[in-house]
Amino acid sequence: MIIGIIYSVFTNRYEDVSNSILKSPVSSFYLFIELYSLLIFWGGILEIMKDNGLLKALSKLIIKIIHPLFKRLDKDSLALQYISMNIIANMLSMGSAATPFGLKAMKELQNNSINKEEATPEMITFLLINTSGVCLIPTTIIGLRTSFNSANPVAIIPLMIVISLIVTSCAIILDLGVRKFARN
Repeated sequence: MIIGIIYSVFTNRYEDVSNSILKSPVSSFYLFIELYSLLIFWGGILEIMKDNGLLKALSKLIIKIIHPLFKRLDKDSLALQYISMNIIANMLSMGSAATPFGLKAMKELQNNSINKEEATPEMITFLLINTSGVCLIPTTIIGLRTSFNSANPVAIIPLMIVISLIVTSCAIILDLGVRKFARN
């Protein structure tokens, strides 16, 4: 920022830069309000899903899909339930709702661990899946595209699904490869 201000003085554009600096807090505030309203909306959707049992049914489906990656965990384990909830929240691009589930999952995984000071393979796998994050509805990006007057803010959805599936698949393949290599 300092370099930009110095550059604006030498190029005689300091008035443009000072106007931008003064306008940016207001535009940032409005952008925050737009994105926060999306977060509230999806938080409400998550609560509705929870109340009508859809979240539990989705969680059971996700557990069936991911259980082979977490073979040492029982299908009914609390850790696997938290992991599935984290994945569902990430699929809806609700990072702030996914975080508590992720923290609870890590705590449960640590509680099940023999060595509390060392990450278990399940912790590492969960961290990789969580970081790669399969996203079906990228609400934050849609919100940003809407606020910047995109002609079609949801056009990004198919691309985001493909990219997130590729990244998550690569993370899982690398995790399995490293685990296999580490055993040999």
